[in-house]
Amino acid sequence: GPNIWAITSEERAKHDKQFDSLKPTGGYITGDQARTFFLQSGLPASILAEIWTLSDLNKDGKMDQQEFSIAMKLIKLKLQGQHLPAVLPPVMKQTPVFSPLMSARFGMGSMPNLSMPTSMSTITPLAPMSLTSMTSIPPLVISAPLVPSVSTSSLPNGTSSLLQPLSIPFSSTLPHTGSLGPMAGGFGGTSMQKAQSLIDLGSSSSNSSSSASLAGNSPKIASSDWAVPQASRLKYRQKFNSLDKSMSGYLSGFQARNALLQSNLSQTQLATIWSLADIDGDGQLKADEFVLAMHLTDMAKAGQPLPLTLPLELVPPSFRSGKCTENINGTLPSYQPVQEEEPQKKQPVTFEDKRKANYERGNMELEKRRQVLLEQQQREAERKAQKEREEQERRERERQEQERKKQLEMERQLERQRELERQREEERRKEIERREAAKQELERQRRLEWERIRRQELLNQRNREQEEIVKLTSKKKSLNLELEALTDKHQQISGRLEDIRSKKQMRKTELEALDKKYDQGIMEVKQLQQQLQEYQNKLIYLVPEKQLLSERIKNAQLENTQSTGISSVHEKSLEKEELCQRLKEQLDALEKETASKLAEMDVFNSQLKCENMDDSVLQCLLSLLSCLNNLFLLLKDLRESYSTQQLALEQLHRIKQDKIREVEKRRAELAQKKRLEDEAANAVSVLVNYRALYPFEARNHDEMSFNTGDIIQVDEKTVGEPGWLYGSFQGHFGWFPCNYVEKIAEREKSVSPKKALLPPTVSLSTTSAASEPLSPSRSAEESDHQNTPFSSLNVNTAWQQKSAFTRTVSPGSVSPIHGQGQPVENLKAQALCSWTAKKENHLNFSKNDIITVLEQQENWWFGEVHGGRGWFPKSYVKLLPGSEIKKEEPEAIYAAVNKKPNTQSYAAGEEYVALYSYSSSEPGDLTFTEGEEILVTQKEGEWWTGSIDGRTGIFPSNYVRPKDQEASSNAGKTGTINKKPEIAQVTTAYAASGTEQLSLAPGQLILILKKNASGWWQGELQARGKKRQKGWFPASHVKLLGPSSERTTSAAPSVCQVIAMYDYMANNEDELSFSKGQLINVLSKDDADWWQGEISGVTGLFPSNYVKMTTDSDPSQQWCADLQSLDTMQPMERKRQGYIHELIQTEERYMDDLQLVLEVFQKPMADSGCLTEGEMGLIFVNWKELIMSNTKLLKALRVRKKTGGEKMPVQMIGDILAAELSHMQAYIRFCSCQLNGASLLQQKTDEDADFKDYLKKLALDPRCKGMPLSSFLLKPMQRITRYPLLIKSILENTPENHPDHSNLKLALERAEELCSQVNEGVREKENSDRLEWIQSHVQCEGLAEQPVFNSLTNCLGPRKLLHSGKLYKAKSNKELYGFLFNDFLLLTYMVKQFVSSGSDKLFSPKSNSQFKIYKMPVFLNEVLVKLPTDPSSDEPVFHISHIDRVYTLKTDNINERTAWVQKIKAASEQYIETEKKKREKAYQARSQKTSGIGRLMVHVIEATELKACKPNGKSNPYCEISMGSQSYTTRTLQDTLNPKWNFNCQFFIKDLYQDVLCITMFDRDQFSPDDFLGRTEVPVAKIRTEQESKGPTTKHLLLHEVPTGEVWVRFDLQLFDQKTLL
Repeated sequence: GPNIWAITSEERAKHDKQFDSLKPTGGYITGDQARTFFLQSGLPASILAEIWTLSDLNKDGKMDQQEFSIAMKLIKLKLQGQHLPAVLPPVMKQTPVFSPLMSARFGMGSMPNLSMPTSMSTITPLAPMSLTSMTSIPPLVISAPLVPSVSTSSLPNGTSSLLQPLSIPFSSTLPHTGSLGPMAGGFGGTSMQKAQSLIDLGSSSSNSSSSASLAGNSPKIASSDWAVPQASRLKYRQKFNSLDKSMSGYLSGFQARNALLQSNLSQTQLATIWSLADIDGDGQLKADEFVLAMHLTDMAKAGQPLPLTLPLELVPPSFRSGKCTENINGTLPSYQPVQEEEPQKKQPVTFEDKRKANYERGNMELEKRRQVLLEQQQREAERKAQKEREEQERRERERQEQERKKQLEMERQLERQRELERQREEERRKEIERREAAKQELERQRRLEWERIRRQELLNQRNREQEEIVKLTSKKKSLNLELEALTDKHQQISGRLEDIRSKKQMRKTELEALDKKYDQGIMEVKQLQQQLQEYQNKLIYLVPEKQLLSERIKNAQLENTQSTGISSVHEKSLEKEELCQRLKEQLDALEKETASKLAEMDVFNSQLKCENMDDSVLQCLLSLLSCLNNLFLLLKDLRESYSTQQLALEQLHRIKQDKIREVEKRRAELAQKKRLEDEAANAVSVLVNYRALYPFEARNHDEMSFNTGDIIQVDEKTVGEPGWLYGSFQGHFGWFPCNYVEKIAEREKSVSPKKALLPPTVSLSTTSAASEPLSPSRSAEESDHQNTPFSSLNVNTAWQQKSAFTRTVSPGSVSPIHGQGQPVENLKAQALCSWTAKKENHLNFSKNDIITVLEQQENWWFGEVHGGRGWFPKSYVKLLPGSEIKKEEPEAIYAAVNKKPNTQSYAAGEEYVALYSYSSSEPGDLTFTEGEEILVTQKEGEWWTGSIDGRTGIFPSNYVRPKDQEASSNAGKTGTINKKPEIAQVTTAYAASGTEQLSLAPGQLILILKKNASGWWQGELQARGKKRQKGWFPASHVKLLGPSSERTTSAAPSVCQVIAMYDYMANNEDELSFSKGQLINVLSKDDADWWQGEISGVTGLFPSNYVKMTTDSDPSQQWCADLQSLDTMQPMERKRQGYIHELIQTEERYMDDLQLVLEVFQKPMADSGCLTEGEMGLIFVNWKELIMSNTKLLKALRVRKKTGGEKMPVQMIGDILAAELSHMQAYIRFCSCQLNGASLLQQKTDEDADFKDYLKKLALDPRCKGMPLSSFLLKPMQRITRYPLLIKSILENTPENHPDHSNLKLALERAEELCSQVNEGVREKENSDRLEWIQSHVQCEGLAEQPVFNSLTNCLGPRKLLHSGKLYKAKSNKELYGFLFNDFLLLTYMVKQFVSSGSDKLFSPKSNSQFKIYKMPVFLNEVLVKLPTDPSSDEPVFHISHIDRVYTLKTDNINERTAWVQKIKAASEQYIETEKKKREKAYQARSQKTSGIGRLMVHVIEATELKACKPNGKSNPYCEISMGSQSYTTRTLQDTLNPKWNFNCQFFIKDLYQDVLCITMFDRDQFSPDDFLGRTEVPVAKIRTEQESKGPTTKHLLLHEVPTGEVWVRFDLQLFDQKTLL
């Protein structure tokens, strides 16, 4: 009830004492004091935080007495199991009142069967309370659920049931009185309880040991001995009160039955519970009995067995007496006087005496009624016994009749047996004759069986040969690729060889020159040495001469005589000394030069040794060339064997084609005959053409159906009912209402109706915005990007809003918006045909109306005619001469190739000759055969008007040539000299995946320009009303038209055969109708949703989800060539393996495509420099990351397949898919940026002809198969939409008890989640662009892990930018810039100033601002946001508490502060709630009870040499151990590559041979999903084999899919005894 929140005065006094014990200061206690005290309750910190929030009324961070009392009350209620209120109840804020009832009912130690102390002094004032005094008790004290309203209708005698128990005298002998027993009317239980609750008003606690139960039999057994828990008693007592609406004190069988049925127990269990709970056997449940029944229900739901007889501890205290024991044994209780007779005293008659008398009268009345009921029951028993006697007599009579019939039957059987004996004799005679005939028949059967077996063997041999051919074909392709690679390698090696030889020659020439120079140097040295020797000899002679002369000089000086002879000698001496000095210098120079030459010779000697090494390299190259020669010989042998097989296959195909030609010839003859009959019929009756304005559905076989725009031929001479016409359409004849059609004017017949009703053409535009997918200015390529790849996505219907996976509406069907196009002036147009408005803003006009054009958009023009204005398709009009279009429509890619001017003037009446036959089912077309002469009367564009023998119509201009022109003139058109052009007709629709391809519709004609060996042809589309487009298309979608007949050769052999699961009625002409169970031959599967098929010669498209595979084309047979092993499998398992094989194969092909883009397009484009680095990044985004993420997946799939065996089934695949799909966040970034990249590529292609030619040149690589770059850029989006479909197919063929089932469900969830995340990323393009902007403008230096902003968070899905803007530090006023993401808050400051301010300019592409992080990122699961304590303050300040730090921040205004606070709070709550759910889910999965044939104890000891993921060369590793849905996770260890976990866990084994233990290592990341550190798997069967009887084993396991890492694990496999399982 609501008053449970009220605080009584006793509780308040108790709380005040506790408050004083905490020593408050100034009447308050601090948060730390309260926290320490509250934590003693044992409640979690999060619950205490909620209690603090509710009780801190003024939010001042302190508590006064009232707030402390509220908090204590909330803690007490939470401990009793109550839920905390969202808002504090007002009653808790009121002044406490004296409420003994509350304290007794909800006190700290109160019990549900309230007891009374021995000392009754406090109760004495309540005994004489009158009726009026009871009704005056305030509602707060006695609430509605506890005390029912006082009513005189509660008992037959009119006395209130509430006050009756008060008549019990409170004497000292009360505990020793007899049992009160059930009271009159069955209300004793509840009325006693209510009386007890009133009696216990004076007691604030029921812990007194001297208490005695009012309803008990013995004072020794207290109410606390009852086994029903206190909380259950309180809960079910309240439920009893709510069900007992009449206050009768008991529940009838019907009321109790409804309450018990809510437990969802079986009828048997409920019957047992009723028999145990109904102690007195009266068919009704009193309060204690109802509580006991609900307690037994809880026991049954918990899995505890129900007792056969009620144990004494479960018997309610009110029934513990001898009389109650009789009740338990099934006898009715005898009612004794309730209390002992008091001594007779003369005293006045009081209210109590009257009450006692009424009580006794009620008992007597109840006894009488029970006696009457017993008599009724006896009469009923006698009546039933009489019925049983009569039934027994009837059964005896029937038994005697059966005996008589059985006797007659036995006699008949004897007669039949005699007859059978006679027949057997006759059969024995015939058997001899039959045996002779059977021998002959057996011989014939044996001969037939031998023929059948022989035929089957031949068929099998043919199949084996075909398979061998397929294998050889694939082997040939692979060998061709290897040959190309080896040829390239050979060329490279040859080039290198030539380079080495030229270098060697150069070195030799240099060496010879050096040798010559060396010889010359030696010669010079020898000459100089000789000269030196001569000079030294001369010097020897000159020295004594010098001495002699010097002595003479001295003598001359002494004699002071100078002579010319002496002076000359002195000069000669000086000259000789100078000459000697020069000779010494020359000698030193020569010695230095000689040393340098010797050093150079040593260097060249060493180089010569290196040349010898080059010779060894040459030897290796020569041996490699010999290997290549051997390989070429092997290829030649393979080609010869392949050619022999191919010849046999071609012979089979030739036989098949001959038969097909015969069938086609017969069909052509029948069609010709029918056409002649139709022409004859047309010649008799004049037919008038009518156009259908509205669709009409035939209601009977006399009427004819048609659609809007169909051309109907009407014979106006046929007279019928008024308002009805008789006509024909596509071979059907019938009546239709005349107001559904309009007559076509004679002058309009020359124009083809197909031309008049062509949809508006789609032109290329580079100005369309990527964020407006429904804009009419959407370019054709973007339309293709939107339409093509997502046609198969049916994962989530909620993606239909602005989704990248939703087909955008074609521009022709969208109503344009006025003002978005280009306004024009003085522009007139003439209507080619009439146009009826489809919408209110469209324009109606008739043929030849002159329309004033006011505005032009791509496909729609806005104009005025006859005073009305509106939109109309531009293809329905032609511009009049003299008016110009300002904006010329750009041509589609490849459309300008070989474009011929068509503005020349032609003379009417020219004769032309048909190059080949032309046939058409369209009215208004001119059909002719090859060689016929045609008189051309009008030439309009690609379709001309002409006549043959009075027949007039239109035909394609390139089907004819001028009559007087030689064959050489035809070469200008077709590109060949004497060869006629090949024309193909489209058989099935094809949607182009790029601008270089053609979109095809059935019936279109294509001029073949080029054929590629890969099955792709290049052609020119012959579409009327449109420009001729050139492009590539698959050859399987067309058939070639023969030069002289209409016989066709189909390029589409049957792929497989399927069975229709449902009926399907074709909605379009190119579709195929079929009924359930019909066999369909599939011709093409190019579109995943719509396949092309054939039934009885009729071909068309049909939805792939309406059919299923036959056993012949079941994909399950493609993964294994061994048919015997396939036969041993269940069909479901075969299909499952087939889909797994398909997943692995398509993944391999997809990886080849990703690598092809890298090698063929990205690397050459980067090397050529045709695009800037930024443009390359915008087109290819993170292509290498896509390759890395899918390489991990493919590697894991290959390892799993290799582990089980190459041709063996794969048991588990879901765990790999679930693990790897969660790490494909690279796709979110790629797909969100892909539209921008596609538009940039289109823009570059349109603007730069050289770039366009360069892309074409790159696409000529044979590996591209004619597909352009734009098609390959769509592959990633197509692949992720394919994952859910493939996984769903595997899951549908996986039994629920299979260990992989839960993993596959998880993988499907993650695949669908990845698709939705990509879809979300595409929809939130602005968010993605802003995250990319932050990535390039915010410098995250100093972080251990560098965040990638535009990626997945750790556990919240894709990262979103929630808010951003300026913030200021409150103290220093420092300017900061905050970026709030959904997982963390990043505070930065500006490094480089940018020009303009404001949040909008923050993410401008032209902005050059740079930011650095101010503090470490604040994660929102650890944050608390607070507003200032003073609410009246106008300053926009708020506080952010993060672990041990508090940030006080300021905003520009109050509104901005409110936005920050609200968004941080909301994001924080979302983060915390997500983590909480994750923990709860893990706990629930772990707490599920499982069993099996054994258990595996796993002890993960440690891991070593793990891969480093952090920049510091460390990781934060943790380990995940799983087996099926059972999973455990170790703790995370920080900054280590050798973690020691010592973690124990156990797994229950379900299948010894299928269960696999998977151990996976992860690195805990903050900003992104956890990194993968390796995985290893151990089959349980292998553990058993290795362990055997040796006991637990410790294994050293290497981690797969990573370069390094190993883990030490200890296994203990314990298989349960088979007996214990039974």
